[in-house]
Amino acid sequence: MQMLSRGSTLRVLALVALVTGGIATAAPAAARAPIRDCGDLGDASDAGAYAITAQGRGLTCATARGVARAVPRKASCRTQANCTVRGFVCLVPQAGKELWLANCESLSTATTKVVRFEFGS
Repeated sequence: MQMLSRGSTLRVLALVALVTGGIATAAPAAARAPIRDCGDLGDASDAGAYAITAQGRGLTCATARGVARAVPRKASCRTQANCTVRGFVCLVPQAGKELWLANCESLSTATTKVVRFEFGS
């Protein structure tokens, strides 16, 4: 086993410190947008929409409620299990005899905006 000279040892330690310091100071992960509880619509739509949440920068509860009102009214959202409403692509699997769970994501923005809700009779 070969011993490193003092100068080589210091260079190796400096390199290790630089690499590990660079990793520790790498760009921090982007903070997630807060999840907002946007309330229940009750019978505001034909099928009722319940437990509406909204997540995304610049996504208001008014927009989330608008999407939640529009999805139950659109027939393709129930029959095809997916649809596009107000610029959101929605996956709408049927979870029970009269219960659908909707997950809608925006198409038109650089940041992801998500509206999640359930609806049914």
